[in-house]
Amino acid sequence: MDLNELKTLDFQTIGLASLGTRMVIFLFVIVLIVGAVIYFDTMPQRDELAQKQRQEASLLETIGTKQKLAANLKAYQDQLKEMQTRFGELLRQLPNKSEAENLIIDVAQTSLKNGLKNQQIQPGREIKHTFYAEMPYTLTLEGTYNQLAKFISDTANLPRIVTLHNPTIRPEKGDKPDMKSPPLVMTIVTKTYRYLEQGEGEGK
Repeated sequence: MDLNELKTLDFQTIGLASLGTRMVIFLFVIVLIVGAVIYFDTMPQRDELAQKQRQEASLLETIGTKQKLAANLKAYQDQLKEMQTRFGELLRQLPNKSEAENLIIDVAQTSLKNGLKNQQIQPGREIKHTFYAEMPYTLTLEGTYNQLAKFISDTANLPRIVTLHNPTIRPEKGDKPDMKSPPLVMTIVTKTYRYLEQGEGEGK
């Protein structure tokens, strides 16, 4: 094969070239075709294959997670049943409307039983939630520190749900300096709860 022949070769004289020159040109054309196929066809397919492999890995991970959930389904169902039972027990502790109105009397009697003096019992605005309402009362009680502490403990042990919030304690004005245990005044918010009856709801 003559290199000078390749330099002077064009499309009109390619048929007159020597066999070696034509073989080189043929191989060059084959290489161009193979390169074009790889670039325009094979490489996009490889990218698509890599994308599919990533999707497959993600799907396998999702399947594994769902298999674990399915394996624990019975335990979740038992836990849900237990929660529903517990929820029903808590609901039974919520009084109806008439019972809730009398519940503050139980709180007041608890304070009297502990030797406290009820200076004031002020009802607040009832707040309705999804399935229950909270009824706040502001109590002002007078007594010793031990009496106040015992009242808080006894109130927490009432059969109905009663919660205590934001207690403030101050000495009673006009205390006698010679008293061993001067009275204290505690202001505290007591919240009772009731179950919303049919037709009631949040914001109504």
